[in-house]
Amino acid sequence: MLGVEFINMDRWLNIGVLGGACWPTNELKITIGGHELILKPATKDTEQSIHINLKGISDIEAMTLINRFLSILAWCDDQGIENFGGGSGNPIPVTVPRKSRVVGSSIAFPFNRDIEKNTKAQLSLALYREGLTINSIPFAFLSYFKILNIFWKDKYTNGVNELIEGIRGILPCIKEGLAEKRIVEVKKTENDVPKYLYESGRCAIAHAHSNPIVDPDDVTDLRRLSQDVWIVKAMAEYLIETKLNVSRTILG
Repeated sequence: MLGVEFINMDRWLNIGVLGGACWPTNELKITIGGHELILKPATKDTEQSIHINLKGISDIEAMTLINRFLSILAWCDDQGIENFGGGSGNPIPVTVPRKSRVVGSSIAFPFNRDIEKNTKAQLSLALYREGLTINSIPFAFLSYFKILNIFWKDKYTNGVNELIEGIRGILPCIKEGLAEKRIVEVKKTENDVPKYLYESGRCAIAHAHSNPIVDPDDVTDLRRLSQDVWIVKAMAEYLIETKLNVSRTILG
């Protein structure tokens, strides 16, 4: 009997949110993935936060749902935003104590989105938010590059790498200012831009046995990657928008 009563009790998960993506300035309820989230703005003493009643959903499922929601915001606003944890078990939503001054705000928050049904879209948005949020140029590059890997296998067949050739196919479609400018610059020193991005970017970051290798202490490497990442990010955005048809507005 007590077990049934416990299951039927209100039990709230309270999660602090760190980042600069769009956020309501007043408490707001939204529905996503079939569940209601309460969004609270930051105050001088508390963080911006998300709250969900754990009736009918496990802690892990609720945290995943919150992460999916944050990934949509990161995608729509092109800003990093992260779930930095919290606690659960309270009978009512409880605010999260202040940790940082990095918050986002918007007077209007016309959120009308839901979790993407396509699992490739879900993963792409998760990796995109990771790329925006992670405090490492090499790993941000790798996060965006992994989005490309969703579409093409990283495998050589008869001397041809599907991932490199996929990049070759969409590179002319990239018209974003910084990325397009960087492509022009790379072409001055590299005969094969897709192969360069793969070998001197993806492989150099992921491996450390033989050259090329990215040394995270070497500012020359970091400076180069900080510009090359513009290209990889733009390609990831192009694929998410055109191949997965994911809207970039919170209106839906």
